[in-house]
Amino acid sequence: MADNSLRFQWTGITSQGKRTRGVIQSRDSKSAQAELKKQGIEVISIDSKRQFNLTIFSKNKKIALKDVLLFTRYLSTMLTAGLPLVQALEIIAHDQDNKTMQSLVLSIKSNIASGKTLSESFMEHPECFSSLYCNLIKAGEKSGTLDKILVRLANYLEKTETLKRKVKKALVYPTAIVVIAAVVSLILLIFVVPQFQTMFKSFGAQLPYFTQLVVKLSEFFRDDWWIIIGAIVLIIFGAKYSIRQSDYLPKLWDHLSLKLIIIGPILRKSMIARYTRTLATTLEAGMPIVESMKSMAPIMGNRLYTRAILQICTDVTSGHPLSSSMSSTKLFPNMAIQMIAVGEASGSLASMLNKVADYYEEEVSNIVDNLSSLLEPLIMAVLGIIIGGFVVAMYLPIFKIGSLF
Repeated sequence: MADNSLRFQWTGITSQGKRTRGVIQSRDSKSAQAELKKQGIEVISIDSKRQFNLTIFSKNKKIALKDVLLFTRYLSTMLTAGLPLVQALEIIAHDQDNKTMQSLVLSIKSNIASGKTLSESFMEHPECFSSLYCNLIKAGEKSGTLDKILVRLANYLEKTETLKRKVKKALVYPTAIVVIAAVVSLILLIFVVPQFQTMFKSFGAQLPYFTQLVVKLSEFFRDDWWIIIGAIVLIIFGAKYSIRQSDYLPKLWDHLSLKLIIIGPILRKSMIARYTRTLATTLEAGMPIVESMKSMAPIMGNRLYTRAILQICTDVTSGHPLSSSMSSTKLFPNMAIQMIAVGEASGSLASMLNKVADYYEEEVSNIVDNLSSLLEPLIMAVLGIIIGGFVVAMYLPIFKIGSLF
């Protein structure tokens, strides 16, 4: 249990959509969250500084979304089968290979046994269970449909995890091109070019400019490698520090990432799918639409969409229809807006939101599948240009000397 001197490091979003962070002192994470909420801050993550420092050296695995998904699926299955909540948690805890997850489940079980509700127990672990997750559980407890809510949550997390995997898969290919090209270039510069350089010295003639450039580059990588490593480390740490200290740079990156060729449309479609799927899940669970959007804003993963959702929430509170509020943000395609407008008019908003989510999830899936086949020849072309360039640079002096005879 945390004592009164425990300090929490938190990250959150203000009511204006601005990302902020800080340190707060409280007896536990729940009290810290309540205090931040009074200040108008929607908490994204909160960690005990003491716990954070210990986990750096811990051999236990961190709790990932996959662990939460499996936990939700197991718990929903057991409650549907009629097992008491405490017994279900006991069984799940003993089946965990991840010791950190096992400790978490046992902690939740202990809270339930002492009289706390499941949603209250989850709220004590915001690093694992988002405010959206906790609010859905709370709605299930109030309506007496906890088992059904857990099933919906498990299905929602499953679709979210699948979508994340597809987006990551799409990002791997461009990264692979850069990494492979860099590795091949380094091998040629460090090991191959020096062999030719020794041969060129025996020619006693001036080398072509292109060959000189490649030779100088090889010498730089071999002799001044420490400058390159130092620059890379400096850039990485400098970028991390700048992002932490600046509110503008993360916003700029979120904006530019949506404009990138190939990657931008994937990220945009995945945001729309996540927004519509999350909203559909919360509405089906009986949560009010305003509360639903407030809960989902911090988990969007892009500040443009986070601010847009908070603005939509304000507009809906003022009496505007959801579809027109979405249209005013300029971040949602007309097709999605029109389908949601039809859902509002027909009283089947949740169903229409699910259809929109299905469509854009399928779009992301198709783009990613096509991307792999399109980028394979691109990788070969890039490698061909790099290797071909080095070959031309190394053989130009030989061709030049051969032309003299």
